[in-house]
Amino acid sequence: MPIFRITVRLAAPLGTPLVGPTLFGQICWVLRERDGEAALRAWLDEPARAFVVSDGFPHGFLPRPLVHPRALPPDEISNAKERKKRGFVRRETWLSNRQAWDETALTLDDLTADKPQPKRLAHNQVHRSGRGTLEEGGLYFLEEDWRFSAGPDDGASDPALMDIYVETADPADRVADIFTELGERGYGRDASTGRGRWTVEGQVEDDSALSRDAGPRRMSLSRGLIDPETMVAPLWRLEPHFGRAGPQIALAGVSPFKRPVLLTRPGMTFTPVGQGPWGRMLDGIHPDRPEIRLNARHIAIPFAEAKGTPT
Repeated sequence: MPIFRITVRLAAPLGTPLVGPTLFGQICWVLRERDGEAALRAWLDEPARAFVVSDGFPHGFLPRPLVHPRALPPDEISNAKERKKRGFVRRETWLSNRQAWDETALTLDDLTADKPQPKRLAHNQVHRSGRGTLEEGGLYFLEEDWRFSAGPDDGASDPALMDIYVETADPADRVADIFTELGERGYGRDASTGRGRWTVEGQVEDDSALSRDAGPRRMSLSRGLIDPETMVAPLWRLEPHFGRAGPQIALAGVSPFKRPVLLTRPGMTFTPVGQGPWGRMLDGIHPDRPEIRLNARHIAIPFAEAKGTPT
């Protein structure tokens, strides 16, 4: 199935990080409001079409795979702490090394860290009686990512550019259309006040080269579940996901809060059994709206670790 790479240029602060399950949920709202409830349900019921979505990554980079540790060469030991901070690897480095993946052969130039530009903004809590704001205890802070306003880092990369990957049988122009509309509407918290805006940079590219070669292991670009029947010997890091339904749900008098779930972070690796799919769509995550789902499926690309005994 095709894997598309969408490069977006952030045009406003992010109130919510670019994480796959939240992106998928907002895509569903775009389709519902544009095409109707019946069209959305039909799309969700076709596993080949319903998008499998990655997180947003620094432009030109992929998550570093979780692999068995190996001893660093002596000349790289002094860089061990810095290497550990850099959780992303150049796409070109991944493609040229994935048939014998050995992290000790990577240089610092092959790696990068995510570089958000956090800003804490003060807010006042409104008095429930309608008499302005609370005089005591009403001040609270929210953190936003302002990387859209940062310039290129040493001329090497532009923090405002981010890559999102989508696996779907839908054509590239439909993927581009949906992400363009989502960027115009705004993504995440405080989208109604201008947060979460972006434009799609260039053409949406078919990046199926990521899955072209075979390999005994796979790396996930997504946040998802581990299916023990089809995903063997996994290496992972977990992160809780506290999802919320769209504002349309709250306006109907229903709680926006979904049940929290634990999902694996991008970079999780496993040995596949069969041809997939990997992970699954989660039902029953909202106490009052059983039709609401969470997409916990993986875009999983093949690779092989280098031969030899890891330390």
